[in-house]
Amino acid sequence: MKNAKYMTTFIIFYSFFCFRSSDMNAVLENGKTYLNLNRSALTEIPSYVFDQKELKVLKLFGNHIKEISSRIGELENLEELYIGRNDLTSLPVEIRELKKLKILSVQSNQLKELPVEIGELQNLEQLWLNQNNLKTIPYSIGKLKKLFKIRLEFNFLTELPSEMGECESLAFIYLERNNLTKLPEQVGKLNKLKEIYLANAGVLIDVPETFCYLRFLEIIEIDGTTAIPPCLLVLRANRLKIIQK
Repeated sequence: MKNAKYMTTFIIFYSFFCFRSSDMNAVLENGKTYLNLNRSALTEIPSYVFDQKELKVLKLFGNHIKEISSRIGELENLEELYIGRNDLTSLPVEIRELKKLKILSVQSNQLKELPVEIGELQNLEQLWLNQNNLKTIPYSIGKLKKLFKIRLEFNFLTELPSEMGECESLAFIYLERNNLTKLPEQVGKLNKLKEIYLANAGVLIDVPETFCYLRFLEIIEIDGTTAIPPCLLVLRANRLKIIQK
């Protein structure tokens, strides 16, 4: 009986050890080195993560992480970082070292501001910042020439920087549930813009006439308080779909 008890204890310990060991090792999936620590009850990013220099995809969704260590800059090959639904209030300036980053997903946190250094992520294609406490976006956003999609819905934004009009690859913008009163005219320079979502983005929000020159604009979502220029109503007869919420 005693031997059976020892054996049971050994099996439980061995199983736990193997489980934790498997967590510590990244796996290769679709040609990318991948580490999934979603919903692991973490309060910080484990130190062993920063030793995996070839890591390309890091998933940390649904934990209780309050800050990102400055060591994040050591993951110089990282292409995708998912750290949504945590307890973050800021991002470290060392995030600028992630020169290969293509996707940064930080939705459902408590971010109050973004570091200016975010503009140094020159390969960034998708930026998910929805459901935070942001009031402004740094001017350096205009340096993100490869940015394809930005999600800013459910924040407290009162204005957007005019430099956003320099994000020449931007095609999808989500701005619902904010406190905006207008959009910068420079947004009309986003020649690749396809879809923009403005329902409840602010009271009496004005859409600038420069939107009339966006040749690839397919969808604009508005509400009853959104003021759009008459030229967009003309475009609706052709390719543009205006959705009123």
